[in-house]
Amino acid sequence: MPKQERDKSLEHKPFKYRVSKPLPKEIEMQPKCMIIPEEVKMVAVTNRGHLLPCCWLDEQQTLNHPIMIELLKVSKINEHNSIEDILNSKVWLDFAKNLAENNMDKVLPSCIHHCRKRDNKDKIKKQTYFKDGNIINRIVN
Repeated sequence: MPKQERDKSLEHKPFKYRVSKPLPKEIEMQPKCMIIPEEVKMVAVTNRGHLLPCCWLDEQQTLNHPIMIELLKVSKINEHNSIEDILNSKVWLDFAKNLAENNMDKVLPSCIHHCRKRDNKDKIKKQTYFKDGNIINRIVN
């Protein structure tokens, strides 16, 4: 049986953050993860057993970023007694503080891409919730 050629068009190409227009000097953030203490924190767990602030951060380019490397050092779930131990670690608290205070030099590029406040023409995600065939909620981020 002849060897099949691999279809090059199906090969994985790393995602690069593309910006269609220059970002404003002051970026207003709307993080969905860490900064609202009264609400449930939106976190993710990787298949490697690490807790992440959100699922958008589980991609190689972000995992290799120095800020993320520091987070990962203290985020292995089986090395802690509880998730709260991880969330209350200095690294995670500093991460949340930097998001809340818009310290852009200390915020991951993925966070800026996914969680910056966007105008209507620049939305990246639209969610529509239906119940019994009727729209009950629509969220645009």
